[in-house]
Amino acid sequence: MDPRSLIGKRLGDHAIPTPAAVLDRAAVQRNCSNMLTAVQAMHLGWRAHIKTHKTIELTRLQVGDELPVRLIASTVLEAERVLPLLQSYQEADRSVNILYGFPLYAAAVPRLAEVARKLGPDGVSVLIDHPDQVSVAQQLAKDATTSIRAFIKIDMGSHRAGVILGSSQFTAVIQNVLAAHVSRDSNLSFYGLYCHAGHSYDAREPWAAMAHLVSEFTALGDAASAVREIAKDVLAPNTALPLVLSVGASPTAATLQHPDLGGTGGSERTDSDSAGATQNAAILRTKLADLSSQDYTLEVHAGVQPVLDLQQLATHSWGHTGRAETDDLALTILVDVASIYPGRGAQNSDEILVNAGCLALGREAVKNVPIESGSGPVYAGWGIVRPWTNNGSLVAPGADFPRLPSAESKQGWWQVDRISQEHGILSWAGGALPSMPDLTPQLGQRLSIWPNHACIAGAGFDYYLITDSTSEEPDKVVDVWQRWNGW
Repeated sequence: MDPRSLIGKRLGDHAIPTPAAVLDRAAVQRNCSNMLTAVQAMHLGWRAHIKTHKTIELTRLQVGDELPVRLIASTVLEAERVLPLLQSYQEADRSVNILYGFPLYAAAVPRLAEVARKLGPDGVSVLIDHPDQVSVAQQLAKDATTSIRAFIKIDMGSHRAGVILGSSQFTAVIQNVLAAHVSRDSNLSFYGLYCHAGHSYDAREPWAAMAHLVSEFTALGDAASAVREIAKDVLAPNTALPLVLSVGASPTAATLQHPDLGGTGGSERTDSDSAGATQNAAILRTKLADLSSQDYTLEVHAGVQPVLDLQQLATHSWGHTGRAETDDLALTILVDVASIYPGRGAQNSDEILVNAGCLALGREAVKNVPIESGSGPVYAGWGIVRPWTNNGSLVAPGADFPRLPSAESKQGWWQVDRISQEHGILSWAGGALPSMPDLTPQLGQRLSIWPNHACIAGAGFDYYLITDSTSEEPDKVVDVWQRWNGW
């Protein structure tokens, strides 16, 4: 089947196979536009991570029409598939650079060299977090017959990847990269420092994520000072070492949308939102001014921010009106109700079988760090069904998420309670089980599920069905975007 044959059909049309990944173009465009506005208001560079969506179309929206095109790819395949777009930007006189966002290893060299060869000087950057990777990067530059830029990745607390500031390995990495930088036989340049505050996903208030952003810039500022100190013994006297400091995770980067920073985030905030964010915004401005005065180039990066998901909702990342709401979540998984099991669930509630398990939704839970206020059970599912009726008993996650609706609220939602490969079991979370038939999924009904993690959920699909929530037919497929699956 040609997926483009689905354009013009409604999501409820059984000609559309399920499970299917659906992207709301209006939400994606809004999220991308707000991020571009925010970084430009703060005079920061922008590096768009394309790992979440892996599409040409969304990459275009991420980079916009004005800024230099700076990308991050998590797989070599992403770099290969986005290459034609990057070449088209070069033809239009926009500078381009793509960072392979995984510490470099030898098996990646042949294919990355081909990408670098086609992009030309400084078109490709690599991450280094071990001294022996420098020779691999030099081999890449040799095979590509062009210059390659090197970022040193700094572990500033998430412990996923990166070298720890102040460690002996940190010093060795810097020394090796500097040695390659000054070597006449090397085409590898020391370009910058990079970090990712993965632990910012533990935040449960917007100002907490902004504090992590300050910590990212602080960590790289400290690392940069150490680099320049070591460089005094390597570089010729009075030789400058300009460095790019690249920071970001979606929760931290999204806080740049806060109105106190000149962004477009909404003003509907609680008093504690306002006080906490205003304080952190002032600290951030001071930190950025200090780093800029030291001739560092500052940039931010983010990946899932254009799409968002339940994890970002739980983290209370910024959306178009302030804290992210379900209207900001662009990705849903379209499923069919295949069977119903009356009374099989807790307290004799129904359970519902849908045709989407871990291969369609992923198997990574939302980090359930308790929010500051509230009590009661916390969401531990694998996805939440988007309400299909305006009846107040059936609700979407709100400001207290990841708290579940209380039993006293007489409200709730259907969530994916258990998953196996293709099977997903829905159960009711909240107050008393709805007695009205239109609030309970029916056999043959088609549902939309918000996944926990958009990056992982998208990996199970070859294409996205594109809809537009601002149109008169929000359930109509208006386009199909092909994904780049594989490595």
